[in-house]
Amino acid sequence: MKIEVSLFGAFRDFEPDALVALEIPAASRVSDLRRALSAHGSAHWVGFKQGLMERSAFASATCILRDHEPLPEGERIVVLPPVGGG
Repeated sequence: MKIEVSLFGAFRDFEPDALVALEIPAASRVSDLRRALSAHGSAHWVGFKQGLMERSAFASATCILRDHEPLPEGERIVVLPPVGGG
């Protein structure tokens, strides 16, 4: 299935459109998307650090998604890196 991932925070620096489309197997889980996006980042994004992906959250339009949960079909997913500040 095709998944569109909107990029926020530090991930926006890697893609001018702040969007990545990935092909992953049907019935994939959030952990599968995390691995696929990490592989994409390693292959295509200069300066990408694996630790950033490991600490990031994924969300649908309505909720935060946990790694063990199935990906909602037909929805754009958001990846949210950790933030700092006050």
